[in-house]
Amino acid sequence: MRIRPFVDGDDLKLNTILGDPQNPAAHMARSLFRADADAPVSRAVVAEAADDVLVGAAAVAQSPAHPTRAWAHVEVASTDERRGVGSALLSAAREAVVGTDLEGLPLRARVEPGTPGAQAAAAWGFSPLFRTRVVRIEAAGLGGLGADRLEDFEVTATGSVALTQAFGSWYAGVNRADRPAEMTIGQVNQRFLSEATGAHGAALMGRDGQITAFAVSFPAIDDGEDGATELTVGAVYDGSADGDAGEAVSADSPEFQAALEDTGALIARLSTDTPVVVEVTDEMPVLSTLIDGLVEAGKARVLYEYDTVATS
Repeated sequence: MRIRPFVDGDDLKLNTILGDPQNPAAHMARSLFRADADAPVSRAVVAEAADDVLVGAAAVAQSPAHPTRAWAHVEVASTDERRGVGSALLSAAREAVVGTDLEGLPLRARVEPGTPGAQAAAAWGFSPLFRTRVVRIEAAGLGGLGADRLEDFEVTATGSVALTQAFGSWYAGVNRADRPAEMTIGQVNQRFLSEATGAHGAALMGRDGQITAFAVSFPAIDDGEDGATELTVGAVYDGSADGDAGEAVSADSPEFQAALEDTGALIARLSTDTPVVVEVTDEMPVLSTLIDGLVEAGKARVLYEYDTVATS
């Protein structure tokens, strides 16, 4: 076996031996297998068997939104797992970033719980940061919740300053385990809310003149059924100090219950006629509680989940 830099055409060869990515998160991780780049920095390597057939790949890439760690991704053909290929690939990818801004940075990766990839990551020194669930909420799953609060609901543009400020504060709060870069309003909008990201609509829920929850919509995704609109949903409480997962969060507190009601009312308004898909992590206590209740009631189901893991 030899390890060499990724070249054009290797992506097609890798898809042949690795199979198609099973979900959008896996597809995004696979996209790190690409030709070297310097802005942002990205390096990828592949492993070839003696007959020039690829057996795996690894990549390390810069993450402008989370500059204290670099993204890493390793995949190996199932027939070559547990033979040290993945470990050799990761070492080679780390070596490839020597002399760049990524040299010496801790790494982060996404792994599916209970898989050989997760076991390998643990053996390489990666520890869990948080778990993400991608959940489909059925149309009208929240009934008429919030129907009597029309004055608190507002449709807004994705370029709205109020939305962008709320999103930026929330994003920083719910990513405490993987601290993001300090971002200007313009950077927040460009990275998460601009037309280039696919964002095409947004809505706010408020209480006493303050934004308490927001949702940003993306095009309907093909989930093999009738399609569902993808939403990024944020409960402002989850991004606040009171919502810090490192502190005691009382689900019985008036603040928590108000946030739960407002977030549910917002999702209810946006899923009256169509199912929606929402991503929720362990760092989001309000949204997690809401989703747990819907799953238990049979109004929502988990499509897939993954762990974000990191080295120290």
